Parts: sequence; C-alpha cells; structure tokens
Amino acid sequence: MSEAKYVKIYNWLSEQISNKVFVPGDKIPNETEIAAKFNVHRMTVRQAIDKLVNNHMLIRTRGKGTFLLSEKTPVLTRSLVGISTYYDDIVRAGLEPKYKTIQAMIQDPCEETAEKLGLQAGEQIIFLKRLMLANNVPLVLEHCYLPEELFPDILDKNLNSILYNVIREEYGMKLMHSSQEIGAILPEESDRKILKISSTNACLWVESVVFNDAGRAVEYAYSLYRGDKYRFRCDIDNYMYLGN
Repeated sequence: MSEAKYVKIYNWLSEQISNKVFVPGDKIPNETEIAAKFNVHRMTVRQAIDKLVNNHMLIRTRGKGTFLLSEKTPVLTRSLVGISTYYDDIVRAGLEPKYKTIQAMIQDPCEETAEKLGLQAGEQIIFLKRLMLANNVPLVLEHCYLPEELFPDILDKNLNSILYNVIREEYGMKLMHSSQEIGAILPEESDRKILKISSTNACLWVESVVFNDAGRAVEYAYSLYRGDKYRFRCDIDNYMYLGN
C-alpha cells in the first residue's frame, strides 16, 4: 500500500506540473498539506517529492520550501564536437552548476600519465580531483593531471571554477583539440560515495588528452559521468563502405 500511495502522489504532482498548475518558480504544497490531502504519512509524500528532486524537476530550499525548477526532466548532454565544459552542459539543461575541489597537489606522475602528457623523467604534475554538481546533485567526478612546469602557482587560483577559463585567462594558453575514449564501468565504493550512487549504478568513463596550439599535451583527465544523468552526442559523416 505504501508504494502504491507514493506512486499515486508522484503521478498527481507530475500531472499538476504538466497541466501548469505549478510553473517554474512556484512553491508546491508542503509535505504536511499533501499528506493530509491523501491521508498518508509524510514519509510517503517525501518519497514522491524525492523522485522529482532527483529528476531535477523540484528543488528544496532550506527554510523556504520546495519549488518547481523545470516542467520536465532535464537531460544533460555532452557534445563530442569541440572542447566544452561541464558548466556549459549544466547551464544548457537549465540547472545551477557548481565545482567542488576534493584534492589539489603537486606529485610525481605514474608512467601512464607521464606518457599521456609527454613528460620527461623528473617532471612533476598538478593533480586535481574535482566534483561537478548541478543543483547540488553530484554528476561528474574528474581526475585531472597538468604538467607542473606549464602552470606555476595554479594551486593558488580559484579551482572551484571553469578550469579551461583559468588556463586561458591566467596562462594565455589556447586549447586547440582533444582526443577522447569512452567506456562503461561500475565505480569503486569510494567513488560511488562521492557521486552518491548505488553499487548497481553504472557510470561512463571518459579519458581525454587536451592539446594547445603548439601541439603540446596540456591536460590529461579521467572522468566518471553518472550513467543515469548523462548522455553523449556526436555527429557522424556518411557511411564508409569497406567491402570489396
């Protein structure tokens, strides 16, 4: 019965939104009011509201209430044409972007990272571990590696911002092209906790190397995108027939 009531409330709220009883910016009835309307416990109402919050349709504001953010579930789309940012993806979906730096340090690179960045023996890297959020929902966990010699004092910059803007504006560097590989993975427990996902929630991993206008590799990144929140898009040219 509890699940049936939760679904009934979720469907009712969805209908109110689709019928424009509520429009973006409106405050919806509180849990107590909805619970009284359907004669259920507040926790049942909370289940329905949580689902709409997770779908980025409703947003809770501490001390003020729950408001309609979007009339439909926004889809975060990552374009594979050109070098773009998570910030762009999130803004296009009508959500509020936020960066959170978890780790930032200078360290020695592993063999793979040194090879990706074309580093010589003894050269160090800047390691950044950052979380990208939309409306405070974690979406992407990024492990970023930069040649230390190219970005002196970058750890003193505002890293809770668009990194490519920092690279361009603070270091005068042009980013010209990147190479990317994409796959699917079930993340480790430590990464799942940061992304707030379950053990069955798959992620897309993206490995990328970004080059400047001199052809130098200036960033190597390994990122985990929540598979339930992100999709990728690319444009493909005409069919290439390789038959005899």
